[in-house]
Amino acid sequence: MVGYTASEDDNLDLTSVAGTYEGTFPAADGPGIKTVLTIKVDSTYQLEQDYVDQKDGHDEASRVFKVLDGNVLMFVRPSSGEHTFYKVKDANSIVMTDSVGNKPEGETAKFYVLKKRK
Repeated sequence: MVGYTASEDDNLDLTSVAGTYEGTFPAADGPGIKTVLTIKVDSTYQLEQDYVDQKDGHDEASRVFKVLDGNVLMFVRPSSGEHTFYKVKDANSIVMTDSVGNKPEGETAKFYVLKKRK
């Protein structure tokens, strides 16, 4: 895993990050993927994704996540082993990044941000 390191001194306060985040990511084969991600203080998560306008387009995952480089959350899908990374943007939003921490750029960048429910 290039770019990120996990260490004992990662100091992200999970109580400030814990909560439910939601948004709609772009999809190559449809109008979008409605995403709801719940981050818990005990370092576990629940992810639900629904492909808009697709029958049988629902996906769920839950497991433990890791904090990398102090403010990056790494989620591993139990079924595939696929890694997904989110960087804590501020107290109310997280942004999906690639495996080396690069945030999306350009016109679609705003669609990769999940906002915390109030």
